[in-house]
Amino acid sequence: MLAFLLIAVLALTYVVSTVVKPKNYPPGPRWYPFFGCNGIISSRMSKHGSQWKVLSEMAKEYSTNVLGLKLGSELVVVVYGMKNIRHVATEKEFDARPDSFFLRLRTFGKRTGLTFVDGPVWKEHRPFTLKILRNFGFGKRAMDVEIQVQLSQVLERLDNCKGTPINIRMFTAMAMLNVIWMYVAGEHLEESTMKKLLNSISQRTKAFTMAGGYLNQWPWLRFIFPTWSGYSILQKLNSQMLNIIREAVIKHKNNNVTGNDLINSFLEEMFLNKEFYTDDQLNGICLDFLLASSSTGSSVLDFAIIMLLRHPEKQQKVYEEIKQVLGEHFPTWADSEKLVYTSAFIYEVHRCCTIAPFPGGRRALADVTIDGHVIPKGTTVLLSLGDLHVDSDMWIESDKFMPERFIDEAGQLKTTTNVYPFGIGRRRCFGEPLAKAFMFIMFAGIIQKYKLVCSGPTPSAVPIIGILAEPVYFTARYVKRHDIGAD
Repeated sequence: MLAFLLIAVLALTYVVSTVVKPKNYPPGPRWYPFFGCNGIISSRMSKHGSQWKVLSEMAKEYSTNVLGLKLGSELVVVVYGMKNIRHVATEKEFDARPDSFFLRLRTFGKRTGLTFVDGPVWKEHRPFTLKILRNFGFGKRAMDVEIQVQLSQVLERLDNCKGTPINIRMFTAMAMLNVIWMYVAGEHLEESTMKKLLNSISQRTKAFTMAGGYLNQWPWLRFIFPTWSGYSILQKLNSQMLNIIREAVIKHKNNNVTGNDLINSFLEEMFLNKEFYTDDQLNGICLDFLLASSSTGSSVLDFAIIMLLRHPEKQQKVYEEIKQVLGEHFPTWADSEKLVYTSAFIYEVHRCCTIAPFPGGRRALADVTIDGHVIPKGTTVLLSLGDLHVDSDMWIESDKFMPERFIDEAGQLKTTTNVYPFGIGRRRCFGEPLAKAFMFIMFAGIIQKYKLVCSGPTPSAVPIIGILAEPVYFTARYVKRHDIGAD
């Protein structure tokens, strides 16, 4: 009897400890044993459509710019507003990434790569990777040329469609993959391989929230509900990506790839530094590039096309500027300074359609105080860039699509945009130079050659939000400019 009472007391003590918030923890919803805030958040998802929107409404409900949560057993804080976001993004106490089951599962069960590592591994590999890529033309004129090659192929595919309604997503996503894989592995991927990979990545993006969902909080769910928990799609995607990466690495080890690329440089470094340069780390870096290149660039371009369809008068203005400045010449990244309205249009797409409302989370390396609230060491911290981009205190008529807001009185692009599609601070996206150039060249190149026309109801600009924001499925007609005469 005494033993039973002791067990009961210990169990009760544990249960109570799971619902008691740390001292001065940020305001937020109440916690329940084992589940934390999950039940409350899930119950509001049907109304608001995404975890990001639910948390945004909660922050307003509690009148706070620092929202305190508990997801399962994990402490999670969401920060809002430029001041708090900049604090987390730039202070060294938040340089670390969360270390969770979901993030390890993402990189084949190990903590490797660039995006979600920290400490010595990150400090060693980020500068090494960026240096190698720059040496091979990343962010330079050579990158423009590679993007233009892919643009030519996209335009050829559109020509073959002869104005019939299509969804362009697969064309542009394959183009982005080919550009980045040329830098990583010195070759292009087979079209069938890319299509399978892109379909799996899209399923993964829609199946999870940024925090990894229930699978991250209760990993044992994968044994009971592998499909419902999302574990099956992750394993399928991991298998596809690992096969692509291993095949490329084997080719390089057997000297079957000519020229210089990231894999070659990494393998050479392995002979000099076996501690940091391992096969697992190479797999992780390659995976980061595959995921980043296949998701963000094509999604932003899709949103841009939706906005062109929703605002035909703005589409005409973009085209007239391109026609006047470029004529028939292919666009380059350097042209972005001359194509002021076109660049402003892209900025406004980034603002209105934030691809990563919560960019990669941070982990507090010490107890930190923000707005008078204590964020305990080890807490996962999310930066709500999605809310920042539609903050009515920062943006006039924030709910309207207005490229003009980025153009000053002299008709030039404003130097400060307060738009951060690639994150902010030291942990911002390492593929930013490619993403910017790809988006601009592909967007301008398509509008230069085609008029975009709705093939049905005007598509909604409201995103589908999972790990990232994706546009709704839509089709459009791409009518060649030469076929409709002078515009």
